[in-house]
Amino acid sequence: MAEQTKLDSVSGESVEYPPKSGIKYRCIPNLFDGEITGFSYQVTVPAKVSGKGRIRKQFPTEEKAKRYAKSQQVGIRKEGEAYFQLTEVERREIGTMIPKLRKKRMSITYAIQYALDRAPAGKNERTLGEVVKELRASKQERQERGKLSQHTLRTYDYQTNKLLEEIGADTLVHEITQEQVQDYIKRIDGTDRTRKNYYRAANEVLGYSKQKGYIMKNPTGDWAEEDKKRLFGGDNGEDDLDVGILTPKEVEDFLEFTANQRPEFLPFVVLAAFTGIRTEELQKLEWSKVNLETGIVTLDASITKKRRKRFVPIPENAKQWILTIPNRTGKVVPYSENIFRNEYHKLRLSAGWENSDGTSNWVKNGLRHSFGSYKYAVTGDSIETARLLGHRQGDTVLFDHYAALATKEQGESYFAIKPKLPADKVMNFSG
Repeated sequence: MAEQTKLDSVSGESVEYPPKSGIKYRCIPNLFDGEITGFSYQVTVPAKVSGKGRIRKQFPTEEKAKRYAKSQQVGIRKEGEAYFQLTEVERREIGTMIPKLRKKRMSITYAIQYALDRAPAGKNERTLGEVVKELRASKQERQERGKLSQHTLRTYDYQTNKLLEEIGADTLVHEITQEQVQDYIKRIDGTDRTRKNYYRAANEVLGYSKQKGYIMKNPTGDWAEEDKKRLFGGDNGEDDLDVGILTPKEVEDFLEFTANQRPEFLPFVVLAAFTGIRTEELQKLEWSKVNLETGIVTLDASITKKRRKRFVPIPENAKQWILTIPNRTGKVVPYSENIFRNEYHKLRLSAGWENSDGTSNWVKNGLRHSFGSYKYAVTGDSIETARLLGHRQGDTVLFDHYAALATKEQGESYFAIKPKLPADKVMNFSG
């Protein structure tokens, strides 16, 4: 009876609260199977008050309803005060732009935030050409102090010249969009690795711009993983089956650099390049298993990946390289796995295989894939090449990739790479 009395007294009646706010609330019954189970309080904020459509919310108690109504009045009043604090010119600008934003289905908040993310901080306005030049001056200083290789500086110049050519040296950096950079990367000819290197160079330049306050947001900094995969294979680089190889000249230069700067790595580089033996197998290989008289490297089952004994021939040019090595006892690789990985990484960087941002751009499994590609190019024998690499017979997946990477002439040039040493520097077969 009490509930019915309450319903009779308030049903259909609305109370304006706060007074003169235009916001109203009323008590409504909660019905279940036609019976009243309780009461709620419904607050209505008319469209003419909210300025963005009618708002209606329901609350379990009158106190909560009134609290919400009060908060809406305060919020709307503050929004209104902010609007009237705009100058006449600013209000006219808003009125002019709103129809254009509606056509694009954009809110004012989104449009302004988008602009703020790309606006230069204060008067720090720079063109792309100015930023590239400024960053290069810093790199030049590092190079002169011996902290950066000349090859890295040349790589930076080459990659950023392409960036300036495609996007424009006079383009203001805060006007460069994510779409522009993605279109630029998409137009670069080459492998995923090549496009990723150009992306890194662009990211370095634009990241530097953000750090210096020339832009508020780096347009290369938050790409969707799907976009990265589409443009250059994603953050994990190329797929393992997307084989990359080194040119004969690159291998020759790397061998000469290793022989002169880090000779302890020469046995590994020679055998990886000209026999295709896996890194983990070479790390376990003893010199006693490298027989220059028979021209065979014996890989016992205990060290091979497939746990099968393998006999790998040593090409004639590889023998000549090995004969330049004075100490051929113990392990071929004189380092533990972790030390080897770190020191070999340093060797490749110092040899010039370095991106403009200091990361390595060495071809993944480059020496082994180079051997496989050039061997296959010379012989045309996929079964024999697979056997030398330690693949199962009939495993032809990689050879679909190898076949298009090298010509027979390039293969012959590869296996003709010999040390540039006088005859008296070449060791004999013993030792």
